[in-house]
Amino acid sequence: MSDNRSGAGAAWISKYLTVALIVGLGAAVIEMVFVLPVQPLSGTRPIAIFWIIAAGLLGKRALQGGAEIVALGMLIHVVVSLGAAAVYVFAARLWDNVLIRKPVISGMVFGVVCYVVMTFIVIPLSAIRYHADPSIVDIWASLAIHVFAFGLPIALISRALLDKQAKKADRLAEMPG
Repeated sequence: MSDNRSGAGAAWISKYLTVALIVGLGAAVIEMVFVLPVQPLSGTRPIAIFWIIAAGLLGKRALQGGAEIVALGMLIHVVVSLGAAAVYVFAARLWDNVLIRKPVISGMVFGVVCYVVMTFIVIPLSAIRYHADPSIVDIWASLAIHVFAFGLPIALISRALLDKQAKKADRLAEMPG
């Protein structure tokens, strides 16, 4: 991206934080649009997904539910999505020729990375220490959701917002002055 890194000072940080906020919120919503409707197919109430997420922080007692547990699970989900989006958006500042210019493949790879991090690092280290023996269908479904409903939206929304900024910066740089 051809933004003026030295002259812009810390202004780019504010722009990138705003983009990360929009991207993270978008990814959080998009992922749940795909996750919640399939829960009954596995015998789980859709609301229970937020109990499970909260259990990562509180342990098994969160699985008893309640409105406050649902709210905490939603908050955790959004915070994780914001963190992932921030990683992608700020990495795009360094590697925009790949992450922004090739969003489909970059987003899909990012989704795989998010799946691996969540499955093999975050969940095992969480308070619930979930060690399921998922079926191959569960593995593929989770991987597909991470790739197509999380990583890909992060990349595509990032491209839409950051590429627009890059083009605007290019136009300003081309102006005589």
